[in-house]
Amino acid sequence: MNKKLSIVLIPIFLLLLATATVAYAMWSETLKVNVTAKTGELDWGFSSTVIVLDSCEYAQNNDYNATNYPDLSGMLGVTRLTKDVGCTNVTLIDSDNDNDYDTLNITIRNGYPWYYSHIEFFVCNNGTIPLKIWRLIINNGTHELTYYAVTGRVEIDLTGDGKPDVAMWWGDNFGLQLDPYPPPPNRTNCADISFDLTVLQDAPENRTLTFLLKLDAIQWNEYDENVP
Repeated sequence: MNKKLSIVLIPIFLLLLATATVAYAMWSETLKVNVTAKTGELDWGFSSTVIVLDSCEYAQNNDYNATNYPDLSGMLGVTRLTKDVGCTNVTLIDSDNDNDYDTLNITIRNGYPWYYSHIEFFVCNNGTIPLKIWRLIINNGTHELTYYAVTGRVEIDLTGDGKPDVAMWWGDNFGLQLDPYPPPPNRTNCADISFDLTVLQDAPENRTLTFLLKLDAIQWNEYDENVP
């Protein structure tokens, strides 16, 4: 090959290579998209207001007697007595330290057959997602109630002797939807819930009857898929 031709071709080749490189660089570009997603929070708790018909906090609070137990309809006849013998105490517990009360500790002191008490409390949606009340759990799972299992009452063995000690009548609040906490004054995120308690004939003497009560809530759009 002619040396002069070779010398001429080399600069042309280098020029073409440089041009191609510049062209590639001009057409290469990376587009970046930053996406931020913030998830909601399913959060609820018992309010600090608990109303107890025969509270241990008040002296000379005469007892009540369930006069026509058992009544499967849940309509008890209740008579006020003239003696202050037994009493009922309710303590709110934050078991997971998330600043929400999630457990009720219920204690009947000096109870006797047909001793009756009524407990009323409030459940509030403190999160950002609508929820529905799903089920009631007693003593960490020894008893469980859902809307499809309610028969008017549930009898609970609290002493482990195989005999029921108390009967609970529970209102049908399962499936009740609570919306996220709105600003005042339209606070519609709480539900008023109550139940009745009656000491039964098989409850042993000289025992303090106590149990834990918890509620499970589920996001509103998952409720129908998680019940029969």
